[in-house]
Amino acid sequence: MWTEPLPGWFAEHGRHHLPWRQTTDPWRVLVSEVMLQQTSVSRVLPRWQRFLRRWPDAATCAVAALDDVLREWQGLGYPRRARALWLTAARVAADGWPADEPGLNSLPGVGAYTARALLAFSDLGAAAVPPRDVNVGRVAARAALGTEPAQLRSSVLDGVLDKSRPRGMSIRDYTYALFDVGALHCRSRPRCDGCPLAPGCSFRYSSPTVAPRHPRYQGSLRQLRGAILAATLDNPRLIGASLRQAVSGIPGATPQRFDEAVAGLVMDGLLPGSDAAVY
Repeated sequence: MWTEPLPGWFAEHGRHHLPWRQTTDPWRVLVSEVMLQQTSVSRVLPRWQRFLRRWPDAATCAVAALDDVLREWQGLGYPRRARALWLTAARVAADGWPADEPGLNSLPGVGAYTARALLAFSDLGAAAVPPRDVNVGRVAARAALGTEPAQLRSSVLDGVLDKSRPRGMSIRDYTYALFDVGALHCRSRPRCDGCPLAPGCSFRYSSPTVAPRHPRYQGSLRQLRGAILAATLDNPRLIGASLRQAVSGIPGATPQRFDEAVAGLVMDGLLPGSDAAVY
């Protein structure tokens, strides 16, 4: 089986130092999972610890002001994640943690992957199948089937992952081991030397993949949204011409793109009020 080398390799080379791997508290696990979405581990490490010093559980976060949570989140990107986390804290503080995947899926911002991650990594309950993110899906598709995950149905990948867990290895350790193979070896451009799955990998001798191009941040609508949000959190009285002036140095901050960015922030609940016209 293609995963047979995983337990021994993970015991020796796994990233056991990551602090969120040393807890089964669902709030701490959730904060790590939300922060790690599209954000590197090196950036998340100090921010996860700082966030949890301020709000060590859902109850303390639930009574915090949204603006305080958004300020704490600055620099991590995608502030909608922070708002969803804050809304989830309120739900959990009021009703407790759901103990199954459908219940967890009902929490704000919690999709199928995050729900399964909570079940696999925390003490809420038992995961039926391993959580599958982009990296885990890539490892399974390549090593087991010799292809890229985009060529496969999600159900096929879930089935491969479910039946390939080494005997005696928990879903928690199994998933973390696959994370680490993806982070250290099975990247967009594979680094097969030293990969524990290389001997039985069906993809190893295929043509090298070309790393996908990621959208540029500089001059993007995302950059403009972040600048507007940061400016209003720093000075809530900024509106209209003064707010436009505060972000005028952002590349591509045309009046049309400014209005688009503000409308999106209002729609996402990140700017107060229900009418983008006030900005």
